[in-house]
Order: sequence, then structure tokens, then C-alpha cells
Amino acid sequence: MNASSIADALFLEPPHSHDPSNVSHVAALPASMLMQLPEAVQDALWTLQESTSIVYASYLRLQELLDERFDRLIPLPGMPGSYSEGAFFNYMNALSAERRYLLEDAHPDWKHKASRAGLSQYGELLLTCRGREMTVREWFEQLQRAEQLWIQEAKDAELPDFESTVTEYQILTDSESSTPPSEVSEDEGSRGWDARPAPATRKPMADLRTKMGGGHEIGPERIAKALEAL
Repeated sequence: MNASSIADALFLEPPHSHDPSNVSHVAALPASMLMQLPEAVQDALWTLQESTSIVYASYLRLQELLDERFDRLIPLPGMPGSYSEGAFFNYMNALSAERRYLLEDAHPDWKHKASRAGLSQYGELLLTCRGREMTVREWFEQLQRAEQLWIQEAKDAELPDFESTVTEYQILTDSESSTPPSEVSEDEGSRGWDARPAPATRKPMADLRTKMGGGHEIGPERIAKALEAL
């Protein structure tokens, strides 16, 4: 297999790197509470935190891939306005593989680890988490809702196709290159700035979502916002 074929096949194996500390504020009990639990339960909770981290990392990778769709439009040499359908096909396969990994591997593993956490008999123990007093049962239900939110967003995500992506990208670049002269501020004119539109460059998906009124936030803030809504 040549280097190009190897690169094209990368979508077959989603990256599994993750950092459990990224979800520690939602998936880890306070140390003072953790030490009150048997060692076997402590180990099970660490395993659950690691599984939560894997789910969250895959969720973020899926969102990042969605945001890259305009960057994955590869222009065809000598054919203005035309793009490589083969390159975009590999990108769509990467998206499909990541979502499949999240929904069919990471999520079922998380549910299995959650069912084996052994917290049922400790559900009414009180703890203080993120400044709130709650029971272990309430903490665990909160963790479940956060994981369910990531999974539901992955299920609801609309995977792009080649033709619609090209069309939306052209609409975006056309709108950026056709700003009427009347919209140029007097301040810009007084400084002698060139009012001609700059050449359009490919924009990430997040920019288009902003312009069209949609989009998702990603990163640790997404955990915090999910928890605030719970």
C-alpha cells in the first residue's frame, strides 16, 4: 500500500487519544467522597471516568470534523470552481467512521461501565459537587444526562454531502466578494483603504454556521453548558 492509500485509509481507525482529566469535573467524585467508598467501587468509578473521557473525545473529534468540511474541498487544478469528489468522499468516510465509533463502540462501553459502577447502595450519600450539595444518585444521574447529550447531538448531526457543501461554500464566498461599495465606512475611505473585496478563502464550518444561524459549541465549555441546563 502506497503512502497515498495509507492516508486515505486513516478514516478506518478513529484516533483514541483522550485525557480523563478533561471530564474530571463531571465524571469524578470529590476525593473526600471517593475515599468513603470501597476500593472496588473507587476502581470502577475511575474506569467509568476513563470511558466518559473516551466518549467526550470522540464527540469532540466528530464536531471538529464537521467544522472542517469547507477545508476538505480540494480545488481541481485548472478547473476554477471545481473540487475533488474523491478527496471529499474520504472525508465523508472519516465522519461516518467517527460517528459509528462513538455510537456503536464508545457509547455501549460507557453504558456497560456505568452499570458496573456499583453505586446503587451508596445513592443517598451526600456530597458537595461544584458548589452544590447533592446525593451520589443525583451526581450519577447528572453524569448520565451529560453523556446522553453528547450522544444525542452525534445522532442528530447532519453529515455533509459533496454537492451541498460545494453549493454552500460558493454561496458563502460569493456573498463575501460582493459587498456593495455603500457598505464601506467613511472611516475606511478616509484612510485610503482599498474597498475592493479581498480574495475569498475557504472558511471552517463554524463560520458558515454562524452566518446561517446554526452551529454547536465544542470544547470544555460544552460540558459546563450541558451541566448548567441539567
